[in-house]
Amino acid sequence: MSNLVAEIAEKIKLLSTDEQHALLRMLLQDTEVADEDADQAWRDEVVRRVKAIRSGEAALRALQEWQD
Repeated sequence: MSNLVAEIAEKIKLLSTDEQHALLRMLLQDTEVADEDADQAWRDEVVRRVKAIRSGEAALRALQEWQD
């Protein structure tokens, strides 16, 4: 644990329970935004792969890789 994280952890202990819960909610909301970005990236990747399969590109690429 870095010194900064240890220092923050000590300061969090000084907060009331309600303040700690509010801080936790804020931190979780920040990470959920990142998860939503990752979810969207995965949805985009799935769409790209389905299009490649339907167009035959994915099957051709797999066959070419197998033949090499």
